[in-house]
Amino acid sequence: MTESRQIIHVIMDAFYASVEQLDNPELVGKAVIVGSDPKQRDVVSATSYEACEFGVHSAMPMSKAIRLCPKPIITTQIDIMICSAL
Repeated sequence: MTESRQIIHVIMDAFYASVEQLDNPELVGKAVIVGSDPKQRDVVSATSYEACEFGVHSAMPMSKAIRLCPKPIITTQIDIMICSAL
């Protein structure tokens, strides 16, 4: 008997940004970057698809993300209760 093997590739870069957009509909269609204060040395945790179009991705330094994306909406808070309910 031949077993069929399937591989699923899931890109989770946008997950937390999508949760923010679900929680705050005003953010839909805008470049959302989830991370910490851009004045501190930190990295991007997640980005919306709109921010990805500017070349921003997770694990990128926040300072570089700000340079690439002209008017990002930066959010530092993620509601863990909402994420766990999804």
